[in-house]
Amino acid sequence: MTPRTVLGAAPYWNTYYSDTFHFGQGTEHILDLLSQIPPVRSWTDLGAGSESLLWATALDTDRLIAVDADPDRLTTLTEFARAGRPRGVHQVALALRGQDLEHFTDRCRSLAATLVTDCLQPGPLQPQVFGADLLTQFGLLGLCRDARHFIDVFSHLHTHLPENGWAAGANWAAADLAGRVHLTHEIYRNAAHRAGLRLLHLDRIPSTDPQFPLVWTYLARRMPR
Repeated sequence: MTPRTVLGAAPYWNTYYSDTFHFGQGTEHILDLLSQIPPVRSWTDLGAGSESLLWATALDTDRLIAVDADPDRLTTLTEFARAGRPRGVHQVALALRGQDLEHFTDRCRSLAATLVTDCLQPGPLQPQVFGADLLTQFGLLGLCRDARHFIDVFSHLHTHLPENGWAAGANWAAADLAGRVHLTHEIYRNAAHRAGLRLLHLDRIPSTDPQFPLVWTYLARRMPR
C-alpha cells in the first residue's frame, strides 16, 4: 500500500501553504529552479494537491491542468484560483521572484481543469492531459514504495512528454522511511534515462522540517533526437 501525506487536505493546506513562508524547507530552492524554465504553452502538475499556484508564481504558462487522487485538495485549489487572492506564502513567493499581483491573477486564470487520478497506480494516460510541454510533481514520487516503483512511475508519467518538453519537481525525504522509497542520485539518474530524458539538475538539499529533513530537486528535458 502506498503511503499518503502526513496530513489531510485542509490541515496540510493550512500548515504548509497559509500565511507563513517556511524558509529552509526547500521551497525557495524549488521556486528558483522553476524560474529557469522558459515560457511554455501547457503545464500539467501531477499529484498537485492544493499547491499548484505556489509553484505557478515562478512559471510562465498559458494552461495548467492539476491532477491528484484527492478531490478535496483539487476543490481547495479550484476555489483558491477562483478567488484569486494570494495567501502570505504566495505573496512572499511573488516577492522572491520579483512578480506582482497581476502575475498571480494570470496564474490563477491559467488553471484550465482538474483531474482526479492516482498517478502512482498503473493505468492508461490521457495524451491531451499528460502531453503537456511541462510536467511537474512536488512530493508525489516520494510516496513510491521502493526504487523499482519510483522508476516505473517516473517513466510511465513521462510517456507523452513531447520533444523539447520539460520535467521538474521535488520530493521530500521523510525521517521515517517506512514504506517509502529511499531516494538516491542513482535512482533519479536511472529514472530519467528510462524515461528518455536528459537530467539537467539534481540536488539534495537539507531541510529544517524534522519530519522531512531532506528535499530532492530535479530538472530534466526531452532533447531532440
